Amino acid sequence: MHLTDGVYFYASPGGMDFSGDLCSNAIVLKGPTKLVVVDPGTLKRLPDLKAQMIDDGLNPADIESVVLTHSHPDHIESAPELAAKYGARLYISRIEREFLLETAEIFFTSYVRPGPDVVFDLCDEGPLIASGVELRLISSPGHTPGSLSVYVPQARLLMTGDLFFPGTIGAIDLPGGCPGDMYKSVARLRDLGGVAKVLCGHGPAIIDRYMIIQNYRALFAEIAAKKAAGIV
Repeated sequence: MHLTDGVYFYASPGGMDFSGDLCSNAIVLKGPTKLVVVDPGTLKRLPDLKAQMIDDGLNPADIESVVLTHSHPDHIESAPELAAKYGARLYISRIEREFLLETAEIFFTSYVRPGPDVVFDLCDEGPLIASGVELRLISSPGHTPGSLSVYVPQARLLMTGDLFFPGTIGAIDLPGGCPGDMYKSVARLRDLGGVAKVLCGHGPAIIDRYMIIQNYRALFAEIAAKKAAGIV
């Protein structure tokens, strides 16, 4: 789905249902000549993602960069395939790459693990130009230690991975989750100025300022309740 200039949003068929066959939302950013994909999702979903891109006038062969918000397989399983087929560069945070190496046996039991020959471009918080698209990477631990949020200044677009969703924060009870880091990361993104649209790792797009403000209110009500329950 064409969301705004240069931004295409492909919602996971599973939406916010975390009980079945998980796959993340995928976002495609159009550069001057090539494409950036944020969290391409699973191998099972990849043919459908490519078909949707073609319907929107995008050529999957133009995928040059893949930015990974974190290392859970429902977000990254298809990334090595994009690197192998199209030569795409795979960007992941340094901390998250180490976390992936440590936890692959836990999370990839039902998914294809990245092979030892898969090359990742390791990145840190700060600016990144990927395929001509200006991005700002924001360290957002909480769901995993090395999670990144991705901000596109030109589109005023924030992509949060699984830090939070419409109406609720991401999971903090999985290996690598940390309630205190999660609460700080959500607060940091709330204070990020200029955001007009938010795309999360699962669930529908949050497409205007009113929806963004209302969502943060729901998130902080949830955080307050968790703190009151001693989940810190």
